[in-house]
Amino acid sequence: MEGPPLAQTQIPNRRSSSGGRRQQPVKRYKRRRRGALWALYTFVAVLAVLVVGAYAAGTFFITPPPVKEARAQVTAPADGKAEKEEQPEDEGEAPQVAGNGALKRKEGVYNFLLLGSDKGGGNADTIIVASYDTKSQKVGVLSVPRDTMVDRDWSRNGKINAALGHGGPELLAEEITKTLGVPIDYYFHINLQGFVALVDELGGVDVDIPVDMNYDDPYQNLHIHFKKGPQHLDGQAAMEAVRYRHDNKTTVNSNYSDLDRTKLQQQVLTGLADKVISWGSITKVQSFLNIFNTYVKTDMGLKDMIYFATQGMKLNTSSGVSSATLEGRGDAYYRASAWCMELNRESTVKLVNELVNPYTRDLTLKDMNLPRAERYYFNY
Repeated sequence: MEGPPLAQTQIPNRRSSSGGRRQQPVKRYKRRRRGALWALYTFVAVLAVLVVGAYAAGTFFITPPPVKEARAQVTAPADGKAEKEEQPEDEGEAPQVAGNGALKRKEGVYNFLLLGSDKGGGNADTIIVASYDTKSQKVGVLSVPRDTMVDRDWSRNGKINAALGHGGPELLAEEITKTLGVPIDYYFHINLQGFVALVDELGGVDVDIPVDMNYDDPYQNLHIHFKKGPQHLDGQAAMEAVRYRHDNKTTVNSNYSDLDRTKLQQQVLTGLADKVISWGSITKVQSFLNIFNTYVKTDMGLKDMIYFATQGMKLNTSSGVSSATLEGRGDAYYRASAWCMELNRESTVKLVNELVNPYTRDLTLKDMNLPRAERYYFNY
């Protein structure tokens, strides 16, 4: 018998929004400091729940969960090959289709929406679409800029992150599907403080800090101070270390590149993952479940969690996970919102197909709904 979801999010009344905080434009979108942290915490938090599921798996008859039905889409040419056609300029739903271009789900491939925010409501700080192929044991992770422009009829706010505060994860999942053309089977809405709690519950993590770190941001109450060399970090310290980019200087620390930052994040991820999947973690099943219930909301039922637990334990995280971030320009004005992210159409189609497309054919612009800016603040 299928267990109930661990948590449900009620959809509040949809209301208008002011459009969010003004940001400096960039031609290529630069991730916020928290983006990588959300990805780290999301992975480890879900992995901890998989441990719970694996522990309980023996008491259930496990079967693969059903997937969302494929949406009808635009008919492909008679030869069945996808065309690179521009989406019509008028607003509204993407054209509907059937025939040779009909979408069919791949067997054993599931899509997840991972959302991060500091509080239970409000806008989403981080939006990630992940696709898990249980047959090939491959995971694709695609970060969606929080200011991405979307075509919606319920608000003049044109940024995708506003959907969380207006209609919860369910509404944001709908807009991901409408915008990128991919279905969402399950969502996970995560609070940042859960990362701290999880690291503390695991007894901290050992890392090798690559450079001296000195950074203070009183507005975020963020203070990062570490000496180069081996360190044992508790939850708060681990959060600070993976968020570090540079010292309080006008230029980025030349001794600490994006590659160095990625390697440190991988250290933290690997260290925590090893602890989570160790046999000793079985004694922490109740603690993991408490953390998950406190800091994570999901529409995934217990039985489905157990299924993904049995599959996820086979995943090689060092070779089976690929990730990227959607690109575009961040100086777009759309409807009533300034400093929106207009996605690059060519790279968006490419990344969606490479990482999170669960269908048997490639998606095209006809399958997506990528609005164009009304104007830009800068000329490139």
